[in-house]
Amino acid sequence: MSNVFETVIGLEVHIELLTQTKMYCSCKNTFGETENTVVCPVCAGYPGTLPAVNKRAAELAVRAGLAFNCNINRRFKMSRKNYFYPDLPKGYQISQLYAPICKNGFLEIKGKKYPISDIHLEEDAGKLCGNGVDFNRCGIPLIELVTEPCFHSASEAVDFLKELRLNMIYLGISDCRIEQGSMRCDINVSVHRRGEPLGERCELKNVSGFSNVFGGIMYEEERQKKIISEGNRVFRETRRWDPVKKESALLRSKEDTADYRYFDDPDLPEIILTEEFVNGVLTELPMLPNKKRLYYTALGISGQAAEDIILDPIKDRIFRLCVDVNLCGANVLSGLINGAASEFLNEKPNYLNEKNINGFCLALSKIGRLREKGVVSSTSAKLLFENHILSGSDIDTLLKELKLEQVSDSDYTEELVRRVLTDNGKSAEDYVKGKTNALAFLVGQCMKLSGGRADPVLCRELLLKRIDAGDV
Repeated sequence: MSNVFETVIGLEVHIELLTQTKMYCSCKNTFGETENTVVCPVCAGYPGTLPAVNKRAAELAVRAGLAFNCNINRRFKMSRKNYFYPDLPKGYQISQLYAPICKNGFLEIKGKKYPISDIHLEEDAGKLCGNGVDFNRCGIPLIELVTEPCFHSASEAVDFLKELRLNMIYLGISDCRIEQGSMRCDINVSVHRRGEPLGERCELKNVSGFSNVFGGIMYEEERQKKIISEGNRVFRETRRWDPVKKESALLRSKEDTADYRYFDDPDLPEIILTEEFVNGVLTELPMLPNKKRLYYTALGISGQAAEDIILDPIKDRIFRLCVDVNLCGANVLSGLINGAASEFLNEKPNYLNEKNINGFCLALSKIGRLREKGVVSSTSAKLLFENHILSGSDIDTLLKELKLEQVSDSDYTEELVRRVLTDNGKSAEDYVKGKTNALAFLVGQCMKLSGGRADPVLCRELLLKRIDAGDV
């Protein structure tokens, strides 16, 4: 059946902006406050109040547009999108329709360009809760990024959202904390038989979390295929995804643009962006993930190591600072950062701050130099790093006190290998039978027996020599 049908997917991604205040008033842009304590007459929609556009929100929207190759509208208006819902106290949402701030861009992923129709500014609505409505979220500044219907599978849509989230974080536009709802999306799914016109689209509303996006698309695909296969018609609908039942349910028939009765907001003037303003935003754009991948691999690290670093902005910053210190090669650094540093920060996530990050990176770089020169093994490097960070003791002093220097003496290593093979003869036999992982186990036993001081390359070489000679 998969070859009979084709799925077309478009995304409308809502992303909360990292501003100090809300979109049209001076209330704090914050999360987790007591219900209805961060609200004022403007964001609550009291009659006679006048909104004012948050300049920082406009700047962040322009930053997104420039990063994603959009045309920036130098003159734009805010519009009223009219509809009734309990969490919208004004009876309308201030958004954009006729002249969004950004138009016609793309996000490139693995050489493929995914077209972005527009990016527009708007405000968030409140939140329905058990006790009624919490209006704290009213007026929180958002951008809505609308793609063209350019995806054909759930996995493709999720890959796009993951890359978009990563870009938003590096751009400083949003923290994209999915668990807090600061990144969520509406998913438009349409299924049709191959060779026939596009089918009617159904929208899954306010889906958050990559697993929910994936599950929602897969469910909606199968639901529409079943309807079409039975000779029935798919109707345009807005549906809600239930992450517990793993199914969607009808909310309402899908609205058209005309149903919202858009018109220019009479309380807000036309916004004019100067060339100086736009160019100022352009000059502050950071290096984004796509360019980082190329740059880091050009430094000599593997694509996977680069990806592991880029996926964590903290590790990425550590890596860049260590590269700037320039005491050892990037490949050694990436191993330490994805290994020793990562393990340390997983155990002590609150350790790193602006005061100690430079010292942290300098220590990594110094140990990286020792690792590069063969003074310490990877195991010893990890122990040396942890002891230095926790105690503050000098690295060279610790190296001697803890006896962590790598031993490359042939006689010493020969004895290690002899003992390991004596105690692990079956593993040697497994290697001879083709189980290549057995050799890594034997090298690990050598390292364990030596307390991490043995040279793993020499251990491997001598193990192979003995095994090949049948001396086990």
